[in-house]
Amino acid sequence: MLIDYEIVRSNRSSIGITVERDGSIVVNAPQDLEADEIEKHVYKKRLWLWEKLAIKKEYQEKIIKKSFISGESFYYLGRSYRLEIIDEDIGLKLKKGWFVLGKKYQTKANEHFKNWYSEHLRAKIKERLSLLTKKLNIEIPAFRIMELGFRWGSCTKEGVLNFNWKIVMAPIGVIDYIIVHELVHLKIHTHSDLFYKEVQRTIPSYLEKKKWLKDNGQDLFI
Repeated sequence: MLIDYEIVRSNRSSIGITVERDGSIVVNAPQDLEADEIEKHVYKKRLWLWEKLAIKKEYQEKIIKKSFISGESFYYLGRSYRLEIIDEDIGLKLKKGWFVLGKKYQTKANEHFKNWYSEHLRAKIKERLSLLTKKLNIEIPAFRIMELGFRWGSCTKEGVLNFNWKIVMAPIGVIDYIIVHELVHLKIHTHSDLFYKEVQRTIPSYLEKKKWLKDNGQDLFI
C-alpha cells in the first residue's frame, strides 16, 4: 500500500509523524534531513500508519448526514436543539430553544446552517481571543472562518488562524482549547513537548478537551 505524506521542515532535531483527522499524513522533519532518510523512517512506521488510517476511516464512516427535517437535532455550543420547519418566510434562527427555518428554504438548509454557524462562531472567536491572547501574552491575530474538512483549525506561515465553522457546535471549553492550540502554534510550530506544556499552561484540562473531540467529533457535522 502506497503511503502519501507531506513533509514539513523546521528547526527540529528528530522526525515526527502525524495522521490528521482527514487521513492525511504530515512528516515533521529537520531542515537538513535527506528525503530518502525520511522515506526510510516512514517505511519503518508503515504498520502503525496503516492502523491509524484504518481508525480514521472508521471514524469517518460514523458521521451521519442530516436530513434537515422537523424534530432533527443540531448542536450549538455543546447543547442540542431541535429543528422546526415552519410555513413562515423566515431564514434560520434560534428561538426559544428551537432552530426554526421557513419551509421555502428547506432545500438549502445545509447552506443556511453553515452561514448561521459561521456568523456566530466569528463573534465567539473574537470574544474568546480577547481573553486567551492576554493569558498567552500575545497580540490578537487575524483569523478566518472556513471549511476545513476534518481539521478543526490551522495556522498559516503568515500567522493567520483558520477555524472550521463546525467547532461552534462544541462546548465553549472545547472551542477555547482549539483556539489556544492554534495560538500556541504562532510561537511553537511543531507538536513538541514544549508546545503541549504551553497549551496546558493556558488550558490545564486540555487532555479532557482533546478526548472530547476524539469521542464526539463525528457529531459536529451536518
